[in-house]
Amino acid sequence: MEGKKQTPENWVAITGGWKFEDNAVIYLGPLDTNNPFPHGIALCNIRFRNGIIKSKIRFPEELRDSTGEIVFGYNAESREYLAGGLGSFSYFSDIMEYRPNSGWKALGAAGSNQNIVIGREYEVEMRMHGQKVRLFVDGIKVVEHQIPRPLSGDQVGYYAWGPGPVEFRSMIVDAARPKVFVVMQFGDPYDGLYTDVIKPVADEMGLYAFRGDDVYKPGIILQDIIRDIVEAEIIIAEITPRNANVFYELGFAHALGKTTILLAERGNELPFDIRSYRCIFYDNTIKGKKSVEEHLRKHLLNIVQEL
Repeated sequence: MEGKKQTPENWVAITGGWKFEDNAVIYLGPLDTNNPFPHGIALCNIRFRNGIIKSKIRFPEELRDSTGEIVFGYNAESREYLAGGLGSFSYFSDIMEYRPNSGWKALGAAGSNQNIVIGREYEVEMRMHGQKVRLFVDGIKVVEHQIPRPLSGDQVGYYAWGPGPVEFRSMIVDAARPKVFVVMQFGDPYDGLYTDVIKPVADEMGLYAFRGDDVYKPGIILQDIIRDIVEAEIIIAEITPRNANVFYELGFAHALGKTTILLAERGNELPFDIRSYRCIFYDNTIKGKKSVEEHLRKHLLNIVQEL
């Protein structure tokens, strides 16, 4: 899945003191030296939900408990965000979450911050796919975590803790096409619905639609399907036949809070517990194909505008 690589053009300091230079963002320390929570947040103009963010991070001075992290999923309304990088909670590397009502929380971590070499420039890379987050340091995967719910925001930036300075350089954001995982029974007429309608409409809208073609064959590993659902941002489920595997996967997607679109042939009554979800009813005819294309396009457009 080809991505769109971007580098930030504009920065704004939200908390703390910052200096913005060509290709460098430097945290100088808290504006109030008596602040019991000496931290800073700076945001850039890039929006991101899926793909890769890279940046170089360096601690130029021997400072106790300094932290440098990449912020992603920042929500300007709720002020919630996630971050990953070096030094938080006395760990070498971590993925953390901030929520205003509960503060900072480590979601996954590795090593001790005593292993951070002062003056060394580390390349930190965050890979975000759906609700799966992976943190790499100098090309080595050090932390992997599945967040419990989809990101509520899409802003990107830096987070630092301590008296400063912390140096950040060369941010690159490689935003991948959002993934659409398709859950359905295999065989006619559903294969045609997938290849002739769902996948072309998704491609047209810049989405990557895929399905697990081996889901219902012997030897399938359930963990692969779970991974695909976790790493997708949108779930499309064709629920005309009462297929137990389809409803299991749909239930798992709902438990993760995934955005879902249901498809069903006209004349089928939905089970009570999913009647409140988006559903496109269609006729299995040539005219019905055009109609389901139009409705699916509208549904996906509304979803994409919110991503």
